[in-house]
This record gives sequence, structure tokens and C-alpha cells, in this order.
Amino acid sequence: MRVFEARAIFPSIAIKEPNPPRYRTVSDKLVEVMRRHSPDVVRMSIDEASLNLAGTPDLPRLGPEGVGRAIKLALRREAGECITCSVGISTSIWMAKQASNLNKRDGLERIDHTNLVSVFERLRLTDLSGIAEASARRLLRAGIHTPLEFLTATAERLRQAGMQPAVSAMWLRRLRGFEVGAFEGPARKSYSHSHVLARSTSSQRDLEELLMRLSEMVGRRLRSASRRGRVVSVSVVYRPDTDRFSRQVTLGNPIATGDEIYRAALALLAGRDTRRAVGTLGVGLAGLTHPDDDQLDLFTAVARPRPERLEAAMDAIRDRFGEDAVQRARLVGRAPVVRDRIAFGNTGHPDESKPED
Repeated sequence: MRVFEARAIFPSIAIKEPNPPRYRTVSDKLVEVMRRHSPDVVRMSIDEASLNLAGTPDLPRLGPEGVGRAIKLALRREAGECITCSVGISTSIWMAKQASNLNKRDGLERIDHTNLVSVFERLRLTDLSGIAEASARRLLRAGIHTPLEFLTATAERLRQAGMQPAVSAMWLRRLRGFEVGAFEGPARKSYSHSHVLARSTSSQRDLEELLMRLSEMVGRRLRSASRRGRVVSVSVVYRPDTDRFSRQVTLGNPIATGDEIYRAALALLAGRDTRRAVGTLGVGLAGLTHPDDDQLDLFTAVARPRPERLEAAMDAIRDRFGEDAVQRARLVGRAPVVRDRIAFGNTGHPDESKPED
């Protein structure tokens, strides 16, 4: 819940600053523990991971439930006695997630052919991962009111709910416990940073400085992951009415430095309504590539361009001495760098995370 909501309930609540490095450490410990039982581990988010036990020595020795209990015990012993986890066991990542949701926050549940129907009988459509309110309403219009009716629906009935053939086929397999696609995590498609201003502003100078900071942070994470991108985007939420403004541009060549991102984002920001106050500002980069995959320029030296080498050196200094150790001249003496944040649903790691403030 938001801080102001918590204070409305309990005015004297103590507010503590988040500690993203500590969260990442515990998340890394979870993955480390899981890899003792299988090399095939997929980090799904900052607080969630999946492992494939097929063919591993622990499967016949401990059984799936035994592995789950061993992971829970090791995590409590090595990450802290206050750390609990819900373990779900099934034949696919999606179905195992459904099992883990059955008994939060410290349960261990299994869904297989013996209890699939009985589990679905006690769930609502929106209890299924991937079925939000809008999807549930479409299913209801097609006469599908429960997960069990979803399970037994025909492809024609799902078409009446607005599903394309490929999507309905995917759901019919997923609901029956089949792994849809390979055992792998979601592919990273973009990097972004956004910041909610303490006070809304229409000041061009303040917005430019914030945009510069956000662009630097996006570039830093791109370089950590050895990625570049072509599609720069800017998003604005006006206050107090929460109207939105967003623009994006596709560049001719992939970029990775904060300065390149900032210059492209600044041109996009020029399209905002300058008469209105901005409450939230965000910048992102999509169309990701690896540097080794980029087309070489016939007239450019093979060595990395000087701006990239310079920013790599700045990254090394910040890694050692902190984010405020090196700043652009324009930002010296201004407000501190936008704080690190981890949005739930992301891993929080430089090559995978999507912090928001």
C-alpha cells in the first residue's frame, strides 16, 4: 500500500527506506539454493524463481516435495528465519505458480492429474495467472464463469471470448499442465526508469535535469547487460488530473550511453504541454540488441567509440564509490541521484530489472 494510505490507518507508523542491494542479495541466495538441486533455474522476478527437476539426482532420492522442503529449510537457515517462501509443484512453470498461490506465505502444494479438477473447482477466473478482470469479463460473455469451465471449453467457445486460435490453443495446453514453450524466463524487451516528483512542476530546467538523471540510469543498466537499443521513449503523467503523454522514436543506430538517450528523449519531451505540471517522468529504451550483433560501420574504427569508453570508466567509479561519486557538471550541487528501486515482477538485477521511483 502507499505510504499515505498506511498513515491514514496508523498515523505513527515508522517509514523505513528500502534497501534494494539487500533484496538482491536474498534473491541471489534463493537462486543459489535452488541450483544445488538443479542447474535449470529460471529467475522470474525479485521474489520468484522456477527450477526444472527432470533428470536430476534429487528427484528420485527426495521426490518433488522433499526438494521443496529442502529449499525452504535452506532459505530460512541461510537467508534469515523471517524469510518464508511458498513452493508450488507441478508439470509446468505456470501450473507450479498456481500451486504456490494456494497456500501463501509459507506453504508447499502440488497440482497434478489427481487433484487438478478439485483445485480448479475452488478458484475464480482471476485467480489464474494471466487472467485479469478484462480477460475474465470476455470469458464471462462467452459463458465461461469458472476455471473448471475454462478447462473444459472448446476452441470455438474461446474464439467467442475473443481469443485468436494460437492463443486459445496455448491456454488449452497450459490449463492441462503442459509447458507452453521452452523452460525459460521472460525475454527482456526494454529498460526504463521513471520518477514520481515530490512536487509537480512545469519547469523545463527541472524536467531536463531529471530526464538527464533517468537517461544516465537507463544507460548504466544497458551497459551492465551488454545491450544497446534503438527505440527511445518518454512518458509523462500530468498532475493533478493524471492525464498521460508519451512519445517514442526509432533511431537509425543502436545506442547505450546516457548522453545519447538523453538527447533523443529531450527532443521527445518537447512535445509535452508546457502549460501543465508534470507529476511523473519516465524514459525507456527498447529494440534491444547485443553489440556483437550490430552491423559494423565501414567508416568507423573497430574499437569502442570514446563516449562509450568514458561512460564505462564512470560506471567502474560508481560501482566502487557510489552513484553520486561522478556526476555531469550540470547536476553538481543539485538534488541527489534518483534512488534505486525494484518494481515487483522484476528481478532487480542490472540485466533484468526495471526500477521505478
